[in-house]
Amino acid sequence: MTTTSGTVKSYDGTQIHYETIGEGLPLIFCYGVVCSTLQWKYQTQHLKKHYQVIHVDYRGHNQSQSPKNPSHLTIEGCAKDIEAVMNKLKLEHAILLGHSMGVNVIFQFYDLYPKKVSGLIAICGTIHNPFKTMFHTEFSQAGFEFLKLMYLKFPRQFPELWKKSIAHPFSQLLTHTIGFNYQLTQKKDIKNYLEGVSKQPIETFFYFLQEMNDFKGDHILKKIAVPTLIIGGGKDLITPIQNQYALYRKIKNAQFLKVPQGSHCAHMDMPELVNLRIEKFLKDINYA
Repeated sequence: MTTTSGTVKSYDGTQIHYETIGEGLPLIFCYGVVCSTLQWKYQTQHLKKHYQVIHVDYRGHNQSQSPKNPSHLTIEGCAKDIEAVMNKLKLEHAILLGHSMGVNVIFQFYDLYPKKVSGLIAICGTIHNPFKTMFHTEFSQAGFEFLKLMYLKFPRQFPELWKKSIAHPFSQLLTHTIGFNYQLTQKKDIKNYLEGVSKQPIETFFYFLQEMNDFKGDHILKKIAVPTLIIGGGKDLITPIQNQYALYRKIKNAQFLKVPQGSHCAHMDMPELVNLRIEKFLKDINYA
């Protein structure tokens, strides 16, 4: 199995890391905010046998650089990073898969480079302010604003406090409860997720949360003219399934999969079901 990795200089000079596995129709995977490629481990294992799986680390995430100007920590910047990777790999088009914030990224990419997209797969995401529906209440907005205020008021102390809070047993329990279906998801996957989040710069986290807060994508949905699959978790508390239904209704000829017991990480809770539906979607595109 052919595996390559490298870096490419993006539009503002930021070095972006990427990895490719396998050969065939190119699939570009876009994970959630301050996450990692491990979020796609089950899809990678399944799809790399017949497709070219491409992972891109966002700016400010993992093996990619943070931009010299923090104001460039944007969803649009991430979309431009993907375009830089595609140019490096000499890809004319690809299918983009996004989870959570990755949904914002793939729709933003389509808005900028529609001719480079042959299909879209959006999992547990929204193109509106996620804090308006998180936990089925608008109180999450106040929580985000409070955390942002603490970060701005105590810039030296907050990063250390953040790392300690993530490692605290209560935070782990909370993540088990609201981010995953703890009865289905492998415990090591949740542990890896928390360890990965704790290593991300707190600056990256807040800049991108603000980006998601401000994102407005209704105008993009009206323009989408490629095959699109929307996947939602029936038990998702972070982006409740009404967000995915909204995407499905607004994108012409979109397809939909509800993962009944799926959490915000439905593709990790029930990977076999999600993988089979993704594979069917991809085969239909190939036959078209």
